[in-house]
Amino acid sequence: MWLLRILKIAAVLTPFIPSRIGYLVCRILGLAYWLVNRRTRRNVASNLLMVAPDSGLFRRNILSARVSITVVTNYYDLLRMRSVDRTTILDLVELTGLENVERALEQGKGAIILSAHVGNFSVMARLPSALGYDAAIVAERIQPAELFNYMARLRSAMGIRVIPPDSSMLRNVTSLLKRNGILLLAGDRDVSGLGHRVRFFGRETTLPAGPIMLAMRTGAPVLPAVTLRNREHRSTVWIGPPICLTQTGDRERDLECNMITAVQQLERMISIDPGQWAVLQRVWPPTSHFGRSEGIGSADTPDATGLESEALPGREDDSAVRRGR
Repeated sequence: MWLLRILKIAAVLTPFIPSRIGYLVCRILGLAYWLVNRRTRRNVASNLLMVAPDSGLFRRNILSARVSITVVTNYYDLLRMRSVDRTTILDLVELTGLENVERALEQGKGAIILSAHVGNFSVMARLPSALGYDAAIVAERIQPAELFNYMARLRSAMGIRVIPPDSSMLRNVTSLLKRNGILLLAGDRDVSGLGHRVRFFGRETTLPAGPIMLAMRTGAPVLPAVTLRNREHRSTVWIGPPICLTQTGDRERDLECNMITAVQQLERMISIDPGQWAVLQRVWPPTSHFGRSEGIGSADTPDATGLESEALPGREDDSAVRRGR
């Protein structure tokens, strides 16, 4: 409940604080949280060891601290952007790839935006509605219920339609896609613990198969997208062409192949800047949880996405992602 209390207090103060001061406070609070919370440091360090294995300990500590700062800053932006109008939102974003969304919607089956918790995800979630599209997100069920409801109200105040993960979720998302709407889903964290077993950055874990299963069921194209913060507190949003999904009629085998393709996309997104991967929980279980395994998403899996010629934006060290995992 402490997070709920802090958010409510911050919601009152945010309109009266200049954004440059607010972002400075976020850096201080994010760093302080990283310093005092040993469990969070260990979780993030464990994730970064998989994502940036070639980085030394000092470099990973810098990235880990930046993850904590990114998380705090995202909460601040969630509060700050409640009062930001459509024009201001568009001014805060440098968008590449809108034509991919327009072409996907021409099929009349809606579109699924597959992303990771990288950068300012609130901007990504609000952007489609700011551009005039019928769009929604599926919110993670967090505890306590009061915190979930408060977060849902904050997102709704930003113009984001929130679909709760309840018994009516499938009906709601299917209805949205039938209306040729846009559904935004994050695929880099298995909140339920019931995800699909994959190799992610070379090691086994589980990730949600919902986005891919929904696409296979409805025919809606899946577009990878990522948002990154820049130094001016603006965001760069990149939306790629639809992922090429396998549809042979063998459902289980198709799901395996398509999850490998989706994982490749998620790896690219996160690898652009691991310091902006805003996940504080362990993504990979201890090795003994799965034991040694082979096959899923192996290093010699071919790239079926076409992104070798249309690379994700970002730093030159993104070449490490293209070496294949």
